Amino acid sequence: MDDELIMYTLALIMAEVRWIRPGETDERRFKTITRRIKLFSDVPTAAQPWCGQAEHAVTEGQVSNMPYKTTMEANWIIYQATGKDKKVMGAIENNLILKGVRTALAPKPNDVGFPKRNTLGGLVHHCYIGGRVFKDPGDIDDQGMMVVPIKLLVP
Repeated sequence: MDDELIMYTLALIMAEVRWIRPGETDERRFKTITRRIKLFSDVPTAAQPWCGQAEHAVTEGQVSNMPYKTTMEANWIIYQATGKDKKVMGAIENNLILKGVRTALAPKPNDVGFPKRNTLGGLVHHCYIGGRVFKDPGDIDDQGMMVVPIKLLVP
């Protein structure tokens, strides 16, 4: 198991996230993707939508005479400043971005786990959104935010 290769490969998927606003034809994507987390107040509007990968937990489990069971966890922290544009609703933007995240993390036809599992090309048993997604549309302060929990089951 190579923790760094797994997290690096997961981070590459941030660049695949796309969404389209209703009534528009141009695909949107993150202007900034990073593995360094910042406070939203430190991310200028011009750098948003912004996606950062926070890597913070690995759970190891083992039963006698059996291989270790490892679950790695990451969060994609997403900032979007659509609240400054009164023609766009932050809640809608969050929902569109989340749909794009789901699509990017879905199993791909060239993946060994297709059609049931995203194995990141065979690096993990399964990579998926796992847990409660936090969504703040930015209605009060014009700064939208989401935290998308991602779990990686490692063989």
